[in-house]
Amino acid sequence: MKVAITCNTLPVGYTRESGDDTFAEFDSPKTIDAIRDALLRYSDAVSVVEADENAYEALRRGGFDFVFNIAEGIRGEAREAHMPAIMEMLGIPYTGSSVTSLALTLDKRRCKEALLANGIRTPRFQLLRTFEEYRSGLEFPLFVKPNNEGSSIGITARSLVNDEAELESVILEIVKTYHQPALVEEYLSGREFTVGVVGNSPSRVLPVVEVTFDSLPLDAPRFDCYEVKWIYDSIETGCDTTVCPAQIDADLKERIEVASQKTFQALDIRDLCRIDFRLDREGEPSVIDVNALPGLIPDPEENSRFPKAAYAAGYSYQDLIGAIFKAALEREGIFL
Repeated sequence: MKVAITCNTLPVGYTRESGDDTFAEFDSPKTIDAIRDALLRYSDAVSVVEADENAYEALRRGGFDFVFNIAEGIRGEAREAHMPAIMEMLGIPYTGSSVTSLALTLDKRRCKEALLANGIRTPRFQLLRTFEEYRSGLEFPLFVKPNNEGSSIGITARSLVNDEAELESVILEIVKTYHQPALVEEYLSGREFTVGVVGNSPSRVLPVVEVTFDSLPLDAPRFDCYEVKWIYDSIETGCDTTVCPAQIDADLKERIEVASQKTFQALDIRDLCRIDFRLDREGEPSVIDVNALPGLIPDPEENSRFPKAAYAAGYSYQDLIGAIFKAALEREGIFL
């Protein structure tokens, strides 16, 4: 079997810790190499295809039997769906969610609408291109983020706003910087969790990860954002903002797991996913984001949340990549 990895590689010299979020979604050569090494256990040859304007010809001419897709895309509001669309046109099966599901989960407004339609809790929200579109009715404090970004891009310490003046300022900043509307939702002040799901029919919910803030400086944000994820929580600082398995009782664990499975199924997600939760004022888990292409950084010291949950479940990194790959193969009717 000849396999391709479709990906977007971090530019040489770029670091997320610099505060520049331009390429924060892309993968390092170390991650791509680790995935390639894992896939060589199941295939005869593995090639890397950069997910740029040349990818179509590389895939068309490559003679690939399967693609392991981690491509975030280079531009556009549905960029995560670009490579799957090309692969479907070429008839090459691939890992991960479909064109429709990837486009849906990257559009936070549409994703929340789908969650609500399926009876899944998520904070009340509005989508705003200007402050003048704001309709009073949401309860401050509010949380503001770009509608079509991942990897906490555009989510900063300023994202939590307490009044209309702050709201207007952050909306203007997001629209100007990211050229897209801002999603404004009611802020949930409860504990924060993230949950990995792997496989299909049935999918497996990995041990719950709690995102904690006790190790951070007192002036650091108390919610997951770019600074917390990529600057404070780093090998250099020694901060660890994650606990896995989360220290929660059996009842809350079950409610989070049930909500994770319902979300996975409602959005037709395939093979792998990571779902972010916060507890609302009733102590119920509410979905605040859905990541159908979760990060797969292999180094445990970097606290990539999806692999961290897999390690807690007893997977090695190669086991995790193998589980994703075999789930996709079996979904396509291919059995190793």
